[in-house]
Amino acid sequence: MNQRSNSVEIRDLQDIQTPFGVRLAGIYKRSFAYVTLKDRLPVILTKIIDTFSRDKENIIEKYGENAIEEVKKMIGFISKLKNEIATNKTLKPMRLFKNSNNDAEEWNKYLIKRTEIEGETPLWFNTLWLYCECYMYRILAQELVLTNCIKTYDPFKQSKQNAFTNSLSSIEILCSYVIDVIYNKRNLSIMETKEEFMKFIKFDLWGNQCDLSLSAGADVGHATHPIQILKLLDEDILVNNSEFVWNLLRKPDKNNINIVDIILDNAGYELFTDFCLAAFLIAIKFADKIRFYPKLYPWYISDATINDIHWTIEYMKNAPNKCLQKFADLIENYLNNNIWTIEIEPYWTGPYDLLGMKEHDPKLHAKLSEAKLVIFKGDLNYRKLVDDINWEYTTTFKKALRGFEPTPILAIRTVKSDVCVGLLPGVAEKIFKEDEYWMWSGKYGLIQITTAGNCQCLMNETN
Repeated sequence: MNQRSNSVEIRDLQDIQTPFGVRLAGIYKRSFAYVTLKDRLPVILTKIIDTFSRDKENIIEKYGENAIEEVKKMIGFISKLKNEIATNKTLKPMRLFKNSNNDAEEWNKYLIKRTEIEGETPLWFNTLWLYCECYMYRILAQELVLTNCIKTYDPFKQSKQNAFTNSLSSIEILCSYVIDVIYNKRNLSIMETKEEFMKFIKFDLWGNQCDLSLSAGADVGHATHPIQILKLLDEDILVNNSEFVWNLLRKPDKNNINIVDIILDNAGYELFTDFCLAAFLIAIKFADKIRFYPKLYPWYISDATINDIHWTIEYMKNAPNKCLQKFADLIENYLNNNIWTIEIEPYWTGPYDLLGMKEHDPKLHAKLSEAKLVIFKGDLNYRKLVDDINWEYTTTFKKALRGFEPTPILAIRTVKSDVCVGLLPGVAEKIFKEDEYWMWSGKYGLIQITTAGNCQCLMNETN
């Protein structure tokens, strides 16, 4: 990947990769943080402006004539924000409601906290990458919700819907497989069930490769055969703790109700693979209840919101494909009977790391503690789990969580940023020799659970 010459004044800019033990930031020129701030975020903001401009007629039709002035103001705001990032200006406080009823005030308090820590108001390239990147999406959402007419407009909606329809061939193949397993293979042996379980975990892993944020908003799809490709991709799974997940979920729950929480990542194909895994867990009685956690606001281009969930189900219901229709009916039945629930929690789009959940949102922490397993999907959730620290690659997953473990945590993620833990010695170094930018590509996968270090007794009991 070629780096263009840097013309922005970035204090402390270093022509190195992110050192071990520090959080990712744009001051390291050979990091994905630097590339994102310099190249990707401006492209993403430009595409949002293009979306507003191209969608004006539809916006007027849906929201009324007064919406056009708000669109112009949003375009002006985004243009200014883009320039502030490109020229490494300071982060600004968010505008608030007269009677603030969302977490924008918490974001402003966090900006004050970062200012105290850094000794000055945070600059885009000089502050923490995880913080400023999330801040960009959050301040965009804030400006939208402050409007009168277009507060519910999602500038990423069409891209997310395209991500689903562009993947229809893979979705239909996988859906047919899911329906067959759930309805026609009810009497599988324990070993056959285990084999299917391993497949469904992998389906969910590779679904995470479809990420509009990684492509800076360019349309993506999933054109491979999702079943035939599984074995070919096994060598690209750098950590696979599926065995430990299997043993954990097989063990009866002390509360007599098996809850599995899924912290969602992308809409489109990945969301569909989340549905597949969740349906399979219910079918084999490894879960009695699945709780899905989408994002409260449009987020990182392709992150799933509650509207994306409902759109996906409606699309499947009205599709000509009979398997999609049948699967949609099954999902609706789960939702109607509270076997599946959609949980709206603002913490996922808030300013705090996951370790701070117990202090800043004790109710959510206690809620997650009810679950037998919490699945965190995707790269952003992984970055939040490990605090976006460039840990030594052999650091255990449990250590990198720094004590955040309300219950066993499973991370399912393809690697798309410069953080990765739990690898065997020499693995990362070997791949770096083959591809300097492997951590940015999404080619390699991780299936990591916190109990992997202390589950050997379970394995011995059940194998």
